[in-house]
Amino acid sequence: MGRFFSEEFSAAGHHVNILGNDDWHHAEKLLSSVDLVLISVPIEYTIEVIRRSAKYLSSTTALCDITSIKAQPVEEMLKHHSGPVMGLHPMFGPAIKSFSGQKIVVCPGRGDESFQWLLNLMKIKGGELIVSTPEEHDSIMVVVQATQHFARFSLGTFLAQAEINLERSLCMSSTSYRQEIEIIKRLFAQNPNLCIDIMLATEERCQAISNLAETYNRLAKLVQEKNRTGLIQEFETAQKFLY
Repeated sequence: MGRFFSEEFSAAGHHVNILGNDDWHHAEKLLSSVDLVLISVPIEYTIEVIRRSAKYLSSTTALCDITSIKAQPVEEMLKHHSGPVMGLHPMFGPAIKSFSGQKIVVCPGRGDESFQWLLNLMKIKGGELIVSTPEEHDSIMVVVQATQHFARFSLGTFLAQAEINLERSLCMSSTSYRQEIEIIKRLFAQNPNLCIDIMLATEERCQAISNLAETYNRLAKLVQEKNRTGLIQEFETAQKFLY
């Protein structure tokens, strides 16, 4: 994702400095006089990198992260940096080639005007910006990301364990099945750390996944008992909620 943003900034005519894991001895030179610092690291290192970077920043430098959790990173940026702060969550992966048609969640922190050029850049290139508080973002991402990743991670694990002939199954499948298999394959095509970090990122995510697993177990027990009435009741309860 860091490479994606770097390429987008460069294409728009901006000069980009890249500070990698082995470049901290150049941190003052790379960070002290820039307009924007964009934190793009794995979730588990985000807070450490925010704290480490902040001491090199000018009070006019805009500090931003693109991690998939927002409350803690935004809080840490506000705490350790006196200048403009904003949290972003691009709702896409690095395989995407442009902002066009993509959603980006924007969590304002401080000094929004310093980020206007960045927001305009993403919007002009076709991105859809959704403004949210960090707390609302994290609450919604429990469902949008964590439980969805777990559900697909579970199904992919089941398919592998059962040694399902995927190609043969796709020959006889509905469109929805083919779409679901494609989504699962995209999940398993990425670095496993990204998927696992998204599920384990917060205690709320871990608890929601545990609750989802309990739901699976409850429904599976009804199936095992061939409890038609119980399954219909569960279906109708969900049906009323969804419609």
